Amino acid sequence: MDTIRNLMTRARAFFAAHRAARIAGYILAAWLLFVLIFHPKGTKTFLVLGMDNYGSLNTVGRSDVMMLVQVDFTRADISTVTFARDMYIPDEGGRRQKINSIVRQSGEDALVTAMENAFDLDIDGWFRVNFTTVIELVDAIGGIQVDLTEKEAKYINRNTGNYEPLVEGKNHLNGDQALVFARCRQLDNDMGRGERQNKVMAAMVAQTKRMTIANVVNVFSSLKHAWRSSLSGFEQVRLLGNALWLRGAHVNSIGMPLGGWKYYDGGVEIKMEENIQLLHEALGLPAPKATEAP
Repeated sequence: MDTIRNLMTRARAFFAAHRAARIAGYILAAWLLFVLIFHPKGTKTFLVLGMDNYGSLNTVGRSDVMMLVQVDFTRADISTVTFARDMYIPDEGGRRQKINSIVRQSGEDALVTAMENAFDLDIDGWFRVNFTTVIELVDAIGGIQVDLTEKEAKYINRNTGNYEPLVEGKNHLNGDQALVFARCRQLDNDMGRGERQNKVMAAMVAQTKRMTIANVVNVFSSLKHAWRSSLSGFEQVRLLGNALWLRGAHVNSIGMPLGGWKYYDGGVEIKMEENIQLLHEALGLPAPKATEAP
């Protein structure tokens, strides 16, 4: 006890004698108070849909990308889950349907409802982008850094414009190259493409660490035409304000299916109960209703 009192006495004497140290202490205390008051808390989950077309977002095709993005503001953590586009799930009416065709037939809200029902999720909103969006966003943030295999580098070189050739290892991709990389499944399969899409998302988040808050806000302001969302304009601005705390955050990426599956009838048939359980475990969600103990 005497030791603690002595340390406190010496600390008070030090701050009393050193004005610069007092000012630094006040600034630190003010900053900690600011963080405690304004740092966003809680978790939000959004569905990002990438449509298979260029140009106008008013044109709705099949959803080439279905990515669940869980943002944990309390822990400053982001998790992304890419769903195989040929996966079968029940639609709103309980009919067996390929997941990438629901938007074209019934709209984004119908897909959100179908995914909430099929996987026991709560989704707070959706964002719809297309090929043009990806190119514009990646270019606007200054490109992204991605590790490529030799086959991936050669594939991108063959399918993009007259850029400096990419090589095996870490490369800086522009928007055109990032899109080709994210859409590639010729080298393996739909699950491999899902992994590439997760890499692009993680690389975009990592790139924001190199950007100032003003840069991020400017990109949002200049490109807000590049997506559609179920969120109102005010909700999107508020979400951007919260997201600024997550610049450069670590992204945990996984792909669905996580468990048993097989190709059947031109699509991916999954073992629903097993995959739902694994998905909830991966996202730190409560046990799904279907598997809760009675």
